[in-house]
Amino acid sequence: MALSKVTDTIVDLPLGVKALGGVVLTGVVLAGFWKGLGVRQTNRKVYPPNTIVIHQLGRGPYVPSLTPFAIKLETYFRLEGIPYQAEHALYRKSQKTGKVPFLEYNGEEVSDSEFILEFLSKEKNFDMHKGLTAEQIGVGRAFQKMAEENTYWCFVADRWVLDKNNTALKEFGIPRYLWGRMQGKIRTMIHAQGLGRHTPEEIRHIMSNDLTALSYFIGSKKFLFGDEACKFDCAIFGILAEIRWASFGGFGTSVIKQYPNLCDYCERMKKTFWPDWEEMIKRDCTK
Repeated sequence: MALSKVTDTIVDLPLGVKALGGVVLTGVVLAGFWKGLGVRQTNRKVYPPNTIVIHQLGRGPYVPSLTPFAIKLETYFRLEGIPYQAEHALYRKSQKTGKVPFLEYNGEEVSDSEFILEFLSKEKNFDMHKGLTAEQIGVGRAFQKMAEENTYWCFVADRWVLDKNNTALKEFGIPRYLWGRMQGKIRTMIHAQGLGRHTPEEIRHIMSNDLTALSYFIGSKKFLFGDEACKFDCAIFGILAEIRWASFGGFGTSVIKQYPNLCDYCERMKKTFWPDWEEMIKRDCTK
C-alpha cells in the first residue's frame, strides 16, 4: 500500500484506535531499528595483525569526529606518528562498556580513551608523557580532567538538551521518533552527574569559568606547556574543537569566542595535526 494511502486511512480511524495504532507502530519501528543495529554490531571486519583500529562516530560535518574523545586519540596518534585506522558507525559501541570510541587490536577490545592510550603505550612501547616534568604531568592531568569531566558535560547539555531547535539531532540524522528517548537518557545522565541540576545560565557560567582558567594558563604560549604539543593538548583540543566548531545551535561557540587565545590555540592544533581537516569534515556524519 502506498504511504499516502496508509496515512489517509490513519486519519479516518477513531481516536482510540489511532492511539493504539501509534503505540504499535512505534514499537514496530523501534524493534526494526534496534534489530538493524544488532546486525551492524555483529558484522565485524578482520584486520591485519597489529593494526590499531579506532571505532568511533562518523566524520563531520564540522569536526573530524562527533565525539571529542576520538579527536583526542587521532590527534595524539598524529602527534606521535602512530599508524592507525578509523572505522565509523553512528550506532556502534563497545560491547564491553557501551562506550565510544573504542579500540580493536589483534582481536582485543579496549574502551575509554585513557585506557586505550595506556594499553597502546605498553603494546607499542611509547611514553605518553615524553619530555614533561612531574609538575607538568600533574598540571596537565588537572586541566585534562577539568575539560573531560566538567567542561564536557556543559557541552553535552548545550548540544543535546538546551538547544530548542534540536539542531544536533537533525545534523546527526537521528530519526525524529527517537529524539525524546535520546534526550531523556541524556537528561538523566547529566542530572546524575550533577550539572543537569543547574539552570542553562548557570551551565553557561560553569563553562565560562573553565575556559577562563584554561585561557589564563595558556596565555600567549603556543601549546599547554610551550612550543611543543603533548598528550594533554590532544585531550583538551578534543573538547575545545567540539565547542568551537560543533556546538550546532548551542551557546558554546559564542562562549569560546570570548577567549581569542583559545580560538587561536584551536586553529594552531588544527593546522599542526590536521592538514586534511577540510577533507575530513566533508564526509557524511553517519559514516
